[in-house]
Amino acid sequence: MSGADVPVDTERKQNPGRIFHGRKQRENEPEMIKRRDGSMKETEPVIRVMTMDDFETVHALWMEIHGFGIRSIDDSREGVERFIRRNPTTSMVAVAEGKIVGAILCGHDGRRGCLYHVCVQEAYRKHGIGQKLVGACVDALAAEHINKINLIAFKKNEVGNRFWQGLGWTFREDVNYYEYVTNEDNITTYNP
Repeated sequence: MSGADVPVDTERKQNPGRIFHGRKQRENEPEMIKRRDGSMKETEPVIRVMTMDDFETVHALWMEIHGFGIRSIDDSREGVERFIRRNPTTSMVAVAEGKIVGAILCGHDGRRGCLYHVCVQEAYRKHGIGQKLVGACVDALAAEHINKINLIAFKKNEVGNRFWQGLGWTFREDVNYYEYVTNEDNITTYNP
């Protein structure tokens, strides 16, 4: 069976960064991005490790995403710095046209990986950037011998839930998610 004949679900599980607009991306196919004026521009977004130098831009991106939940302590500069210091090679940003247009906080506890704050700027969605970010995080976790990755998607986040289902991630109905807040000052606010 050639790579082009691999069923989509199998391909997604083997290489989640190679699915493009709901189909397998052809070799050497340029990525196109639609500009706000409707014209198309070829772009090759750069996916790289997130550093603290990216914090202000990434935080501004989080703040513009509709329905995004931001915690007052965990998502502060100090909170993100603590996270990146613990996981220096696994969080990623996507850079297109000279600016950060997507980001994922990604880390692990030595046993399981977790993705947080997965986002792509609205004008850059549906061009494979999110898939490439996820693929880079999966690769970074695999390099650290992490064999399972979890994430949380709010039920009302229809865009996010469709994205994860489209990548072949498994929705778990057999577990309950519990939370215990140790610091009442760590308040979550949601973007309008």
